[in-house]
Amino acid sequence: MSLISSIKASKVKQGITNEKLVMAIVKAADDEVMKSAKKAAEEDNIKVILIDDKDKLEQLVKKYELSSNHYEIINETNESKAAIQAVRLVREGKVGAIMKGKLSTGQLLKHVVDKETGIVKSGLLTHVAVIYVPKLNRLLGITDGGMVLQPNKDEFKQIISNGIDVFHKLGVIKPKVALLSAAETLIPKLLSSVYFDEITKENDFSQAIIEGPLSIDISLSPEIANEKKWTGQIKGDANLLIVPDIVSGNVFSKSLLLFGEGEMAGIIMGASVPIILTSRSASATEKYASILLAKLVME
Repeated sequence: MSLISSIKASKVKQGITNEKLVMAIVKAADDEVMKSAKKAAEEDNIKVILIDDKDKLEQLVKKYELSSNHYEIINETNESKAAIQAVRLVREGKVGAIMKGKLSTGQLLKHVVDKETGIVKSGLLTHVAVIYVPKLNRLLGITDGGMVLQPNKDEFKQIISNGIDVFHKLGVIKPKVALLSAAETLIPKLLSSVYFDEITKENDFSQAIIEGPLSIDISLSPEIANEKKWTGQIKGDANLLIVPDIVSGNVFSKSLLLFGEGEMAGIIMGASVPIILTSRSASATEKYASILLAKLVME
């Protein structure tokens, strides 16, 4: 299995039909972006609206032989204005996802969150990474390693909710959500541990199994959970990991990619459409996997 095959298999298992998705790509004149767009258009019924310098886009469209019915071009070279165009298309109901191309994350997101013209629906944008981990031979979610620096309790609840939504779309009826900490016992001087203990006791998420604070070994290793005689509901089989801050989430996700041969898709949740926000150095494969995940969320 792989990340891409796992996402596609979840669609087949759920009987999801391949409905058309129109996606805006902001500053799309980039080889890796165009490779991922071509694959998505040809294999997954996705039409792309390419926003960038028209001459550069036409050269890339010709280079990668995109069919004329798979794309439209909006000629806009300015980063800020290109981002505004994409957000406007969402507000007009013309696109169901936005993908970041060769521009800064801040330049795109400042228009997404604009109080007058933006598209935030939940009040908080959160990043959800879905990683195929070969050693586990399954998908693992990690959030939030990309958006919220040091969440407060209410922000953690929104992070959890957005992550659960993604795993419901992946076909996991009742995801097991581990609230990660340094130990599986409450550490009173560690604020995130206190939050996680309170969230677990409040039990506000009937559509998932929530448990924390939990150590990562109990969350992901059945053997260690048994050795520790852990009696909780999560015993090495967590679907989704809620990290205490952006640093731990970012480091853990990238460690799985660098040293665990993991494959990652990442999207921003909390806007009226999913936002694909891979790094500018991400491969076409990672960008394509993120497109698939965004499409699944909208189906």
